[in-house]
Amino acid sequence: MPLSGVSMTELYLYRSTVFFLVILAQCYVPVFGTPEVEWVTGWGTEHEDHVFEGVHVQAGGFCVVGKCGEPDSSTANGFVMKVDANGEQEWLTVLGKQSFHDEARCVVEVHDGFIVGGTTGISKRRSKACLWKISPSGEVAWKKILDHKKNGAIRGLDTLDPESFVATGYVASDEISIPFISDESTGILLVTNQSGDIAWQKEIPFSQGAKVSYQKKTRVITICGTTWQESFKSEHQDAFLVQFSRDGEKLHQHLYGGADMEQCFDFEALPDGFVLAGHKASHEIGNWNVWLVRTDSEGNLLWEQTYDQLSNGTSKNIFDECYGVKQTSDGGFVLACGSGIEPDQVSNEDSPDNLWAACLLKTDSLGELCWTYVFHQPESGHNACEWVIPHGDEKYLMLLDSDHLGEAEPSNVGLVYVSDN
Repeated sequence: MPLSGVSMTELYLYRSTVFFLVILAQCYVPVFGTPEVEWVTGWGTEHEDHVFEGVHVQAGGFCVVGKCGEPDSSTANGFVMKVDANGEQEWLTVLGKQSFHDEARCVVEVHDGFIVGGTTGISKRRSKACLWKISPSGEVAWKKILDHKKNGAIRGLDTLDPESFVATGYVASDEISIPFISDESTGILLVTNQSGDIAWQKEIPFSQGAKVSYQKKTRVITICGTTWQESFKSEHQDAFLVQFSRDGEKLHQHLYGGADMEQCFDFEALPDGFVLAGHKASHEIGNWNVWLVRTDSEGNLLWEQTYDQLSNGTSKNIFDECYGVKQTSDGGFVLACGSGIEPDQVSNEDSPDNLWAACLLKTDSLGELCWTYVFHQPESGHNACEWVIPHGDEKYLMLLDSDHLGEAEPSNVGLVYVSDN
């Protein structure tokens, strides 16, 4: 503004105000930078390995689970792997036998080892929901196969107390392998002790449970997942939360989404609600964008966010997908994601966007993006982040499906440890 005709006092006050506002802006405008990589490694079997989930081990290191098998084969083995705090492999246990189908899909640590959930082959054409107890040194202590029709799997686990845990998944499926989403099946919820004895088992009102969490303060069990709905004059997928009492009585259920396709693969219980993660696609465009949803303690929607073009690619055909979410020490969230083009969507054979990138998103407590870390080496092969394990203060272990990390062919479990300090 013009300063002619302004007194010295007014000029002084104006300059002082400007100076104060500049200082205030410098103090309160957040500055975000991408994290630093502390180490990168890869481990696995001599077959094609796919990692699904992992936990930080109280005594140090990490335990991760997945499946391995020959490329394009209808059979697989499950695996459980322990690495130390620097990513060095301590042991690897393979579950299952040749020509059968086994997968390890979820894991929780207990006081004397680990509980692993997944599916196990009972014949060359059948697999059933299964739980394994794994010792701290990687030995199979016991194996519990659920009794049910057709095929099934355990998809999520959480501890209830030092002697028992809760599991969710599905049964009565026509598919021997575990799909991304089991539509034609029956969802289940069960509680068992650490010897594998089932205290009770119930059906849930959805075709499968994806992940489960127990809130000790409220004694409520919550399950998330994806379900088909017919509304907005079309069929589409929505996310759901369904809640049960500690004794298995159904309490509430909630749906999230709209006319678009929304899929939920993970969630986390917070002190004042829940955060759900997955991806969504409109019927017109068709490619996925990362999707984050925040609710209050009653399950009411507070906000939702979407994120796209994570790998900074130029193609409009890039899919941005999310399979894991965890709350961070500052109240924000980290999301484990993959970004790339599906083979049937490739238009430029030479584009680096055709090779998938592993991405880690960090947001604040309102879902506003703070940074995106991208691990992308298209000259070496595909990478995708399937899970993330927060570790200490602002440190994160990314679990990758990787074509090149690790020495064995054709793919291994990639481990990327980053720090935001």
